[in-house]
Amino acid sequence: MKYNQVKINPKQNNEKSNLILFAFVIFISFGLYKTYTNEVSLLENKSITRGKLTKVSYGESGTFDYRFYVNGILYEARDPDDAGWPDYVRTANPIINGFYNVAYDRKNPYNSKIIIDGFPKHESELLAYAATIEAKVTKAFSSSEGYADLYIKYTYQYQEFSFRTRLHKDSLPCGRLEACIPLVVAKQYPEISNLYIGSYDRRAMRKAKLNKRNQY
Repeated sequence: MKYNQVKINPKQNNEKSNLILFAFVIFISFGLYKTYTNEVSLLENKSITRGKLTKVSYGESGTFDYRFYVNGILYEARDPDDAGWPDYVRTANPIINGFYNVAYDRKNPYNSKIIIDGFPKHESELLAYAATIEAKVTKAFSSSEGYADLYIKYTYQYQEFSFRTRLHKDSLPCGRLEACIPLVVAKQYPEISNLYIGSYDRRAMRKAKLNKRNQY
């Protein structure tokens, strides 16, 4: 039985290896250049807002996922979990669903960084920079003795939002469910409002979490 011998051309192998190496160098160089230009643009056009940390994963490719609003538009972004180059602020343990400062590029808000530099900001702090708007109560009914559930819908900067809140009937600003529509909305994170934060069940859950944390 005869076997056909395949001749390997060393020159062709070298040319192929050099081509792969060249493509790899170009890819890395482009990535570094893009990172550098993003850093420069962020420094020149930086604004600060508040964002919500939504997911944390650790490891070789660990990331922090977060979301924030600019002019009523929602942006979702992802940063590395470490403080490598370019500089990321990672001086505290991240807390999922916590609110942190986000630095973003005014020309391209997707170019941003979340700043993990301490305990997350309380939701109520977002109302320090707020707007009072009219909202619509789409549904309202008594949930238990003394309390009422209100389903509220509102529009802020052309974006629609809705939520449920549970309030004591004595705390209703107008005394009638269907008329309780003044709403104070956080400009930096318009999903947050005074009636959302003031919901009885959410306040109870926050208090329980705080008590549990203080036990350790």
